[in-house]
Amino acid sequence: MALTFEHEAAERWKSLCASTNSYEQQVRDSVATVLRFLDQKPQQHRVGATQFLTTPATWARTVDVDHGAGWLIVWTVKNDDICVLRIEPAPSF
Repeated sequence: MALTFEHEAAERWKSLCASTNSYEQQVRDSVATVLRFLDQKPQQHRVGATQFLTTPATWARTVDVDHGAGWLIVWTVKNDDICVLRIEPAPSF
């Protein structure tokens, strides 16, 4: 299973990686932990995740950031690959 990104999620990830803002750097570090888990242990992608009753099935994990909103990482499985659909602040999702 490879880790892939929908365009919107890829753009958000690039933006977080390029940011010098301390809050966004904390978000990046927290999101990176989830992305590493998905990449290194794709067969366990459901562990600790919330499943949405959608077709196709989607899962999400929330990450907390000090002094700011939590963020959601949302993904699905496409052609045996994990596809990250969104990386968003939880309040805007």
